[in-house]
Amino acid sequence: MSTVGEAPRRGPGRLRVAVCWITIGSCVPYLVLKVLWLFGSTAGAADAEGAAELLDVRHIVGDVVTAAMELFAVALVLALTYPWGRRLPAAVVAAPIWLATGLLAPIAVGLPLGLVAQAFAGGTPAPAGNGLDGWVFALVYGGFVVQAVGLPFAFVAHARERWPQVFRLRLNQPHRPVAGPRRLTVVTVAVTAGYAAILVVWSVTGSRWGGPAGFDTVAQRTALLSTGLLVLFGAVAVPVLLWWRGPWPVVGPLVLAWIGTSVTVTAGPTHLALSNHGTVSVPLVSVSLVATVAGLVLTRSAIRALPPAEFAGGSGRSLIRRSEPVG
Repeated sequence: MSTVGEAPRRGPGRLRVAVCWITIGSCVPYLVLKVLWLFGSTAGAADAEGAAELLDVRHIVGDVVTAAMELFAVALVLALTYPWGRRLPAAVVAAPIWLATGLLAPIAVGLPLGLVAQAFAGGTPAPAGNGLDGWVFALVYGGFVVQAVGLPFAFVAHARERWPQVFRLRLNQPHRPVAGPRRLTVVTVAVTAGYAAILVVWSVTGSRWGGPAGFDTVAQRTALLSTGLLVLFGAVAVPVLLWWRGPWPVVGPLVLAWIGTSVTVTAGPTHLALSNHGTVSVPLVSVSLVATVAGLVLTRSAIRALPPAEFAGGSGRSLIRRSEPVG
């Protein structure tokens, strides 16, 4: 019930509801496939070796984890669409969509570009000897692309309602908080940029120089290249968000920082998990660990640039809460 003088909150429009349920629908085939595999089915296996690999412990654990993540994505898009989601704490909404961005952005960017590059190069985008039929990749990654559009759409609409001031904030406005320790941020930016460069190198050399195993096709290498570019965007956007004081909107560098830091944190673990037959090298593990830590530190630096609770709309609508002054 709204109080006197308070405008009643409207429910989501038809477009938001449609996007929500299309996104949920894109999760269903993936979940069905995972359930089939967990119950011992070998649907989608291209040969006996592929069928055996679907039933090993590593794949079963992976199926449980990824099925749970997909169910969480369903709950998340519902929370981002319907009014009850605005009553959840900011971190409960923002942290999962940030992680989802890191997982899905390289697919959303790399898959279309990779397919185009593969079309020019010839051959198949799926790696040889992967043990799975081609339709499995189409089903899985097609669903991921839909989610990579639907989840951010839902979050932006949610954020516009919950934190409208952020979309009007300018880089040179005086109430923006002062950045924290500059030296740590500069070092972290340099490490993150170095990680971006390593990913670009791996997109050319593959596993020969320590890159993830099984990334052999042109499409897969293009996805690695796209990941490196997204990481680089984050390394550039965070300093702009912290120290640039031009008259431009905050939302541009904030979006790039959001994408770049999330990809930096999640790319390494993703590459370790997707390495062919679980084969990982010492350089891959080391680089992934350093990059994940650097991404978390860079994320912390970016959070310092967000409006304090009193600017973002009060205790019920705050984007971030702070108990101490920033700086």
